[in-house]
Amino acid sequence: MKLFKRNYDNYLAFWSSMDDRLPLLIDGARQVGKSSLVKKFGESHYKNIFELNFMKDAEKLRAIFAEGLSPNNIIENAQLILNKVFNPETDLLVFEEIGFSSDALTSLKFFAEDAPHISLIATGSNVGLYKKYPVGKVERITVFPLTFREFLFATDNALLVKYVDRCDTESISQIAHERLLEQSFDYWFVGGMPAAVNAWNAYPKENPLPRIRAVERVQARLLSDYRNDFGKFSVGHQATPLGIQRVYDAVATRIAEVEDGNTPKFKFKGLIGTKNVSYEDVVDPVDFLQCLKLLHKVHILDGIHQKFSLTLQKKENMFKLLPHDVGLLTRMANLTYQDIKLGADNYKGFVAEVFVLNEIISTMVFPEETDLYTFKIGNRMEIEFILKSVDFGLVPIEVKSGKNTKSASLTKFVKQYQPKRAFKFSAKKVTNNPERVAQHLPFYLARAVYVDAFKNGDDIIS
Repeated sequence: MKLFKRNYDNYLAFWSSMDDRLPLLIDGARQVGKSSLVKKFGESHYKNIFELNFMKDAEKLRAIFAEGLSPNNIIENAQLILNKVFNPETDLLVFEEIGFSSDALTSLKFFAEDAPHISLIATGSNVGLYKKYPVGKVERITVFPLTFREFLFATDNALLVKYVDRCDTESISQIAHERLLEQSFDYWFVGGMPAAVNAWNAYPKENPLPRIRAVERVQARLLSDYRNDFGKFSVGHQATPLGIQRVYDAVATRIAEVEDGNTPKFKFKGLIGTKNVSYEDVVDPVDFLQCLKLLHKVHILDGIHQKFSLTLQKKENMFKLLPHDVGLLTRMANLTYQDIKLGADNYKGFVAEVFVLNEIISTMVFPEETDLYTFKIGNRMEIEFILKSVDFGLVPIEVKSGKNTKSASLTKFVKQYQPKRAFKFSAKKVTNNPERVAQHLPFYLARAVYVDAFKNGDDIIS
């Protein structure tokens, strides 16, 4: 499998050079490329990679903790089990799928305190389900599926990357804009799961049908693997595998129930059999899927008091659920490649919304610490996302699926709440007046816009 260029490469290099380096925990959903990221980084910055896989070799590796959690004892036992020498001066120590070993997770504290000279990276796809966590003893980042920028690199469209790295629409020619729209729609179909991108790359673009079928097969397998994981990961959790699967499967159908072009509130009715279903019935499955990084929960606000934190104003039972990968969304919704390239705006709207959200979230080092919000204005108007910036305060973001630039919702929000900055994304390229509050930009610039608006934060992967 091809090792892709990722947005995290610079962050990993910076971590490796730190004098007061802590163990690095890389969180993220299964099969988003955590292992490949570490492999590519390790091969370019260290002599050897000393890997302990706690999912694949759980029984065998349990013995390395027999003498306690001292780093020296763990490494000595691991060398004997693997029959391989670890050199702390030149090698990278990797704990793969650390969430399958509570001892390994706890040991990170002792590596931080007693062996700071050792370069240790741990990966995990179910770490969020563990009750114990070495708070303050690890660096932590979350890895997501390939972003649109990374997709351009992966599909040999690197010439287009410079246009999505800045917010200046005047520097984007009409030819570049059309190419970027074309690649955006390809990305909406393929998504950012590395296996799907590799399947897309395996066939020439002149022969589209085989590559389309290859992507569909990979996406179907990934969704099946996720559903199988629910039983594996839910042992000891309050959520049942069946309840988790029903919530996960309902995400695409609930999103597709578009109301006046807006993605609706997640509805509980009919989710579990024929009985009345309440928030209490789905809260555990939703929390579980969030811990596995498969869903983003976007809280719905029906009013904003600017003197108070948005966290204090949210209602726990009012939210939208959006999946972590736009390609898996289109597969779950049974949208074909032709649908996406030529389809009507009514479904492109929710695909564009998920695309923009995932582009924004991919910049966050600590996404689990950031609440996401949408804003409803009556029954027919919606601001897709409300974010908070140190420089600009509340930042409303509206997403249009096509080239329709009318934006009554955003206009009303700006008039009522007077934000310093607002953004509207669509498929249209327009010339913006920098003096205007609302900036109208192509949706493929969503990630660059967020980095620019939040550039003073220390939790940005740029």
